Amino acid sequence: MKQGNIKGWLGLLFMALVLFLPIGTLRPNRILPGTTFHLYSLLKEPMAWAFVVLGLILMAFLWSLVIKGGKYTPALDVFPWILTLLPASLLTAIAKYETIEVVYDPEVVRISLSSGFWLGLIGTILILSTGKRKGFLFLLTFLFLLVPPLLGWTPHLALLKEFLIIKPTFFMELQRHLVLALVSVLLAILPGILLGYGCYRFQRGREWILATVNFFQVAPTLSLLALVMIPLTLLSQAYPVLADWGIRGIGFAPAFIVLFCYCLLPITANTYAGFDQVEQEVTESAVAMGMKSNQVFWKVLFPLAFPVILSGVRTAVTQNLGNTILAGLIGGGGMGALIFLGLSQSASDLVILGTLPVVLFALIADEFLRRIEITAHYKMGGTYDSAHQRV
Repeated sequence: MKQGNIKGWLGLLFMALVLFLPIGTLRPNRILPGTTFHLYSLLKEPMAWAFVVLGLILMAFLWSLVIKGGKYTPALDVFPWILTLLPASLLTAIAKYETIEVVYDPEVVRISLSSGFWLGLIGTILILSTGKRKGFLFLLTFLFLLVPPLLGWTPHLALLKEFLIIKPTFFMELQRHLVLALVSVLLAILPGILLGYGCYRFQRGREWILATVNFFQVAPTLSLLALVMIPLTLLSQAYPVLADWGIRGIGFAPAFIVLFCYCLLPITANTYAGFDQVEQEVTESAVAMGMKSNQVFWKVLFPLAFPVILSGVRTAVTQNLGNTILAGLIGGGGMGALIFLGLSQSASDLVILGTLPVVLFALIADEFLRRIEITAHYKMGGTYDSAHQRV
């Protein structure tokens, strides 16, 4: 079975589960438990009927795409654009849910999104990933999700209420998260390339270099944080001026150092692989043409290895955006501070609010760097296959 067909069937399964799983939870306030409700409870809302109609269209689409062997039908062109409206329609219907059994205070009542909604969103993304222009369709889907809250259609949505409460803190922690994740990658690029080139040039030191950078990758993140915190604490106590500069056992400094170390392996390993894949006949031909060693490196070796090096940078960026969450455990800030605060208060919506930007930025960064990587492959005269290898 083709990969696209697997994604289509899996997306269909997730969409079917929306009919049976709870899609929301109505809670009188942030503390008290609430009551869950299902899709059939929303059928009085026009948006819910829109969801049902789009679900029927989904069935027709998957029938033509999967069961009929992928034969062309007009639905294949129109359906993905309609499908981008599905999560936003369901979100609006959920946020307007009301019950006549219990009267709630509209100032403090909140509606949390449950498993049914999230599976519907994942199913939508899986189905969109089987078609063309999936990157643009993903972006359109998330933009449509922002429209109902911006227009005031979701006043009781718990995610929106959590955001309004911590709005200044949210943007401050998001900025700190991005600085920690991206700056540590930028500073690791040059050392990683130098270490990778050292592996390529010096065979005796290759095992030592790769073993060292691999240690940072395989060591548990919390253990590595603890190892870094001890010497930084001793240094800040011995030299108070370092503490004034922000170099302490907790906070930004240990988190930054650990993230920097975690970036080294993918960049170093891919740099070595990029240089090693260049055939020896190519460099020998460059030397025979009269090029000096530095010319061979900058005009032949490095350009040919660059797409693979960029792939390592892409891996480092995406993993760093996730690893930075742990900085919240040691006072380093970032979205991890919101996530762990939500866990301590049993506020699941605050946890989701801290998690969603991390996932979104990781997807955006991965797609952006992937496109640059593909362009670099084609400029080098190669093609780009599904395994992300230059051929």
